[in-house]
Order: sequence, then structure tokens, then C-alpha cells
Amino acid sequence: MLDRVKAALAAITSQGAFAAELMRPSDDLHITVNRVGALRFPISVTTARALCAVARPAPFGRREKTLHDATVRDTWEIGKGQIKVDVRAWARTLEPALANLGEKLGLPDDGELVAVLDKMLVYTPGQFFAAHQDSERTDDMVASLVVTLPSASSGGAVIVHHHGEKKVFRGAKRGSKDLSLLAFYADCHHEVQPVVSGFRVVLTYHLLHHPATSPRTAIVASASVDDLATSVRAYLTTPVAHGYRNPAPERPDRLIYLLDHEYTEKSLAWTHLKNGDRLRVSALRQVAERLDCESYLALADVHENWTCEESDWGGGYRWRGRRHDRGDLEGDESSEHALGELCDSSVELRHWVGHDGRAAPSVPVTPAEHEICFTKASVELDPFKSEHEGYMGNYGNTVDRWYHRAAFVMWPRDRNFVIRAKVSPSWAVSELAARIKASVLPEARNGARSLLPFWARYAPREESPTFFSKLLRVALSLEDAELAHGLLAPFGPYRLNAGALATFAALVERHGLAWSQRLFGVWSEGGVHRHAMPSWLPLLPDLFEALLSSAPRHGRAVGAWLLTREVSAFEQARLASRRLPSIWLGSDDTGEHSKTLLALVKGAAIIKAAATRKHLMALLTTGQTALPILDACALLETCRDGRTPAAVRALGLEELYRRVVEALERTLTAPARESDDWSIELPLRCKCELCTELAAFLRDRNRVEHAWPLAEARRRHIHDMIGAHRLPVTHVTSRRGSPYSLVLTKQNAIFEREATLRERQEASLRWLKKHRSAFVDRRSGE
Repeated sequence: MLDRVKAALAAITSQGAFAAELMRPSDDLHITVNRVGALRFPISVTTARALCAVARPAPFGRREKTLHDATVRDTWEIGKGQIKVDVRAWARTLEPALANLGEKLGLPDDGELVAVLDKMLVYTPGQFFAAHQDSERTDDMVASLVVTLPSASSGGAVIVHHHGEKKVFRGAKRGSKDLSLLAFYADCHHEVQPVVSGFRVVLTYHLLHHPATSPRTAIVASASVDDLATSVRAYLTTPVAHGYRNPAPERPDRLIYLLDHEYTEKSLAWTHLKNGDRLRVSALRQVAERLDCESYLALADVHENWTCEESDWGGGYRWRGRRHDRGDLEGDESSEHALGELCDSSVELRHWVGHDGRAAPSVPVTPAEHEICFTKASVELDPFKSEHEGYMGNYGNTVDRWYHRAAFVMWPRDRNFVIRAKVSPSWAVSELAARIKASVLPEARNGARSLLPFWARYAPREESPTFFSKLLRVALSLEDAELAHGLLAPFGPYRLNAGALATFAALVERHGLAWSQRLFGVWSEGGVHRHAMPSWLPLLPDLFEALLSSAPRHGRAVGAWLLTREVSAFEQARLASRRLPSIWLGSDDTGEHSKTLLALVKGAAIIKAAATRKHLMALLTTGQTALPILDACALLETCRDGRTPAAVRALGLEELYRRVVEALERTLTAPARESDDWSIELPLRCKCELCTELAAFLRDRNRVEHAWPLAEARRRHIHDMIGAHRLPVTHVTSRRGSPYSLVLTKQNAIFEREATLRERQEASLRWLKKHRSAFVDRRSGE
């Protein structure tokens, strides 16, 4: 569909050119230069030399700097303050010429083209100006004017480039006293070739376009507008699938047309569009009104990444890597490249202009590729910046190119809410809240319903801590279970915070147990819940408190179900991880596990779920899910920290406490490892023949070293097992014989680790006995 829009736009053409030249007599041009006097045409060699004597070397701009570099610009400049022109006499020739030039450039004929003197330039033999762009100094500047004064000279041709086209202008040919008036759009690159002989003397002007008080709409054939309207309507109403991430067909959100000419923030205006841009945008505005669409102008920053080859490899599209900022000369890259395939492209829109011509609030949007069309590809323009990346192993030569462009943007007014919501989900939630506050609940529900098809792709990007709380309030106020579920489903419980719990509990109370189970089920299936478990479960006790206080009908049931669910999830995670004894595998995440387990323990106490708490205690103390002794100690210490003995006893940890104390006493009663005992009792996760032999070596209290002939793949497996279990065993490959031998050597860390472990166990037992009253109810006896 976008191809049809592009074809309809390409069919709208203008007769205007990007550069135009006129020849006019010099009779009305009277110039006086300070310290030189009145000029007589043609300018003599003596006068030209006198002009050079009062001039200065001409600078050029590079970004915010003004520089002098004769390899870039080599000419003489006389400021306009030193020049006096008889404006009244000159107007008799200049004003009709400007009207003619404006027509040739395709500018609106109901406005006025005005020339403002900038400077005089004098080129001596050999002098030149490299390719560059002129700055648009004012909001209404659209072009530059170069008036070449009569003089005996050769060379110094002006070459103007635009979109791969170029025009060469060599000056007046009619008579020795004729003037050449050359006008070209300010976004054109142009250069002055070296003067061969004589002196080239010119006046340069800024051309300003003053639109009419009530500018007329550019005239476009009605058939062309009708064809464009049909194409745009079909494009905006036809659902299309875009990419593997979003396979479901959807209607395009907007149409973005990249203009042919470049514009700056100063010059981007409906009344200052150039040449074909003016006609096509006029047609698009008529279509926008006909289809009830919003319409804007915006600056478009385009970035493209291409594959490329060095110039001597041949083939492809050759380009010069010029890097020009507007009004600046960045310089040429030293080499040329042949472009291959376009790898990636992106467009960023900024500086929006509304239909009334005023600056509009910027819409921070990165347009999708399927929303963008153009009649001139960016590759046909000169980039303002380019960077070449040479061959990098797996990556070939690439080049990045950046362009300054402008765009016409339109979208249906009836999709305003949806389009803005995609850009800012936070804005959408605020808008729904405003509708609810204005007591237009049906309108708020319709707006919320329109969000659901895309909400899961855009809303989770909002990271503001207040966003989710605001969304919960809106979901509650909509009084619709399906809408509330649809708005909250893309998130996860990790978005809940202390300020949001009461509102969430109110939602639970309104929509019930089944609704809550469905929501938490979706949160888990998305993978977000499990990944964020450490950051969300510590909030569980506060959630249960909120449920009991704000959801009297459903809160306890939801809390009990959620607790059972989380304890079961903890059990499955423990069985899957099959944690190893902490003597060999350090408990680096003990603190985080303690917070999680404390949340489950506290939650069970709040909900008064005795059966679930008993099941949790059994998981922590028996079977494959039992905590390593020191991990269990860490949990008890966490539960004791900052709580009174009565508050700790209310958590029901007595059984866990007793089992940990008994296990520590039993372990410390056993004799310490003997100095010649090199055994490592460790159940390996793998039961293959290699690991069976490895386990036998580890258990042997007398063997310290094991030389083991193994092929590379089998050696790698043993490497992996030693690393995964963090065994105090080195492994070195002896590269003799075939296959090579893997030499395993037990380390003294066996004794060091066990000694450290015993010290920690003794310290933990002392602490547990000191705080016995906080865990054991005196009434339970010994």
C-alpha cells in the first residue's frame, strides 16, 4: 500500500529547479567600495587589485567555529559595511529578476522574494571554494544569490549539486557589461572552481521569501489529489503484519513522507517549502483534511548503515564521503566506497510544526520502517556525517551515514489517543484518569479497550515508580474485570510497591479470587515473576496485611492461595537446583534466600496458614530441599534481627531452630578431619562412567593425584564437573602419549575449608544458644 502512496506523490512534480541563472545588464547597478571608490564595469585589473588590497582572506564555518584554511576556501572578502549600493536604481533590475528567479525555483508566486546583501568576494587566479552548504541565517531564508560582476576572467565556474544532479554555471556570455544572477536553494552543495585568469568579482545575497498575508494553497491537479487520497486511505485502513515480533496484522499508525529538500529549525514552515516539496505537501494537507487526519511538519534525522567495499574492488554505488554540517565544511574522507546492501536504518523526528504554523509539542517517536515513504532516497543525498568501519573478522566493511531531512507526518484524528498512547503509556493512563474524573466512564472504558491490542508491547517500557500505582487506580475505577486484567497483565508483581498495595487489595476485593489467580498466573507465565522473585517476595507480608485490611471478603483466600503457590514454587526450585553441601559450594546468595524465606514465614504467620507453614518447615529441614546448616542459621539470624523474642516466636520457627541446633551439635561432636585424610565425600550431579571414576578418586582418603588418559572431549567434561562443583582439585593436561593425560591433584584447601567451616559452625551454635528464648516457647519444655 505504501508503494501506491509513493507513486502518487512521485506523480506530483514541479517545474521548478534547484538552481537558476539569469543574465541582466549592469546599467542600474552602482557600487562604491570604501577606499576604492565607485566601480566601473567591466572591472579592470587595477580596480580588482585595489579591491584585494582592502579585503581580507575569506573564512568559512565549521560548526560553531570560524576558520581560515586556504585548502578549503581561498578567496578575498569585503564586508557589506564597506560596500554602498544605490538600492533604488538597482531595484529596477533586481526586483523583476528576483520574481523571474523565484518562478524558476518553483517558489509561490503570491509571496515576495527579497535579496539581502551579504558580502563581496574577489577571486584571483588559482583561487576557489570547495563544496559546501550555505547557512540559513534567518527563518525566512530559502536560497542564496550570487551576482557576478562584469570583468575579464576565465574559469571560476560554479557547480551546484542536489540529489545526485549537478548544474554548471559559467557566468555572463552576452556582453562584457552584463551581470550573471545565480540563485540556488540553501540546502544545495555548491563549489567554485579555480579561476584560470583575470579576477572574478561577485556580490553574494541571502534570498528571503516573504509569504503573502493570506498565502494561497499550491495548485495541484484535482485528479492527482484524488489519486493520492485513495492511496492514503487504503494505506491507513489496511491491516498489515510487520515483522516476527508483531505477526498480528494491524493498521498503520501514521504516514511519514520524507521531503526532498533539507530544512533547519529556522526555515521549516508551511510557507517556506521548496519546489516539489511545496506541491506534494499541499496535496497531502488536502488529503489529511479530506480523511480527517492530524498533520505536522517535523525535522527528520536519518541514520543508515550500509555494507561497502573499497573503491578499487569495483562494483556498487560509489559516493564521496563528504561530511557537511549546515553552514559548515567538515571535509572529505580520504577514500571512496562502493555501497552494497542497506543493513539498517532509523528515523528520529523532532521540532514539530503544527497546522497553524506554530511549534508543536514534540512527540518522542521512532517511526517504523513501514510508515515511511519518500520520492528521494536518503542515499541520493549528501550525508552531513559518515563513518567507515573496516573489516572486523566476522563483520565486513560497513559505513554509517547520517542525514538531516524533514518530513510531513499525518495520522487519523480518531486514532489520536491510540497513537499517543503508544508513544507515552503514562500519558494514556493520565488521560483515562481525567475521563474518569470527568464522570465519563463509558468513554474511559472505550479508551482503555483501545489500548489492549498493543498494551503489552509498549506499557512495560514505562519505568516510573508512580506509573504502576496510577495504572492500578485507573483499573480499579473502570469497574470492569476484563479491562483491569488486560491493563495489568503485561507487568508483574515486582511492580507492586508499598504505595500501591492498598489499591491492589481493593482490586482483589472487587474482582475476587479467580480474577487474582488468573492475573498472577499470567504474570508467572511471562517469565517476569520468577526472574524477579528476590525483589518481589520480600513485599509479600505487606501485601498480605493490605489484603486482610482492604479486602475482607477475598483477601484471606487470595493470600492463602498465593502463599501455597509460592511455597510450592520454592520447593520446585530447590529440587531443580539440587544444592551441594556448603563446604564445597559456598552460599553466596544466602542473604537473598533468607529474605525470601523470611517473607514466606512472615506471610504464613499473617495469614495464619498453619498447614502451609508446617509444610514449609518440613521443606527446610528434611529431604533434598533441606537447607545447608549454615543457610538455615542465616535464616534464623535474619528472623531474629530487629524483632522482639515474642515477635520471633510468632513466626513459628521452633522446629527449625531445634533441628539446626541438633545438626550442629551432632556435626561438632564428630572428630575433625585427620591430617592424612584426603577424601571428598560429594554426590556428583552426573552419573556417567567418567564421573563414577572421578567420584571414586575423590572418596579415596589416601590418593592425592590421579593421572588419567582421556581424549579432548572427555577431558573437557571432567573440567566442567570440577568447575561446576567448585572442587579443591587442580586439573592439568600432560601432553605426552596418545591420548593426553589429565592429571588431577587434590589441594590443601580440603583442610582449610573444613577448618573454616567448623569455626563458623561453632560460632553459629553459640549464637543460637544465646538466643534460644526467641525461638523456643518456654511452655513447650525441653
